[in-house]
Amino acid sequence: MWRLFTGGIKVIIAIAALTTAANWIALREKDRAPGPALAAAADPATTGTIAPRRADAAPARLDQRGLGRLMSEASGEPRRR
Repeated sequence: MWRLFTGGIKVIIAIAALTTAANWIALREKDRAPGPALAAAADPATTGTIAPRRADAAPARLDQRGLGRLMSEASGEPRRR
């Protein structure tokens, strides 16, 4: 009778330990999941986004000489022509 009683207690403790471990793992996985988006719509006041350019506007011209000049000024190298 005593062996049955202590065996039952061991089984109850084992089930409680396994249940606690499973709940702890589930909580850790829940914390890893990405949270919901704070702003579903692009609101410039809250997200800091800039309004898109119009399609009919002329594209910006990329000047390689100007870029080279900026890079040489930033690195401290003498200016080349």
